[in-house]
Amino acid sequence: MPYDITLCCGQDCPLQDTCLRCTAVIVGRQDFFTRLPYDFGANQCSYYWDDRPSEEKIRPVAYQLWQNSGCQEGNALTHWLDARKQLIDKLRNS
Repeated sequence: MPYDITLCCGQDCPLQDTCLRCTAVIVGRQDFFTRLPYDFGANQCSYYWDDRPSEEKIRPVAYQLWQNSGCQEGNALTHWLDARKQLIDKLRNS
């Protein structure tokens, strides 16, 4: 995670499981928000950063996994979920 990104502790935030500001791996010195930026009245966060990859990013990775498995049929969901996990892990640990 770049040092110039402000992270969030996410405590009590309903978005903490999918917000990169909460899920990123902390490497070295990192800045955090001094208070939770989530607005409970408006049910939103102006600083939310979705860490879930889009279908357009998952599709080529899943296809590559399918090819690497010998193009076996019947494992599309497994390849899709593995590709999604790889992309999430890459984003969270970058």
